[in-house]
Amino acid sequence: MENILTFVHMVSLCIWLGSMVTWAVFAPKLYKIDPTKNTTNTLRGSFTKISWGSFWVAFSSNSLIQLTTDSSSNWMNELIFLSVAAGIIALHSFLGNKLSAAIRGMLNGVMLIIALVVVYLATSYI
Repeated sequence: MENILTFVHMVSLCIWLGSMVTWAVFAPKLYKIDPTKNTTNTLRGSFTKISWGSFWVAFSSNSLIQLTTDSSSNWMNELIFLSVAAGIIALHSFLGNKLSAAIRGMLNGVMLIIALVVVYLATSYI
């Protein structure tokens, strides 16, 4: 059971990180070529659903692994980083329009760093 949970956890982390990186790369280009922002807003909604969904699968699977095993403290450290990431993602998602571009960019950078730390913690004991 632990192997299945670990696999689900790792796949969801990859999707979460991949969706953030993909959006960060393509969003600036989309804003330039889509003056009405119809396509950009549609894609943003899709990426938000994918990112939030994979994040919650990663968070839930981490919690289940934490409950079923006591082999490593990295799971708890990862859960702490995921909790911090949830707050930052929520701030960025729900207040994004009210924040300046500089603050949104800073939050994007912090989210990326936290995601990389979480992936490192998840892979450090496999």
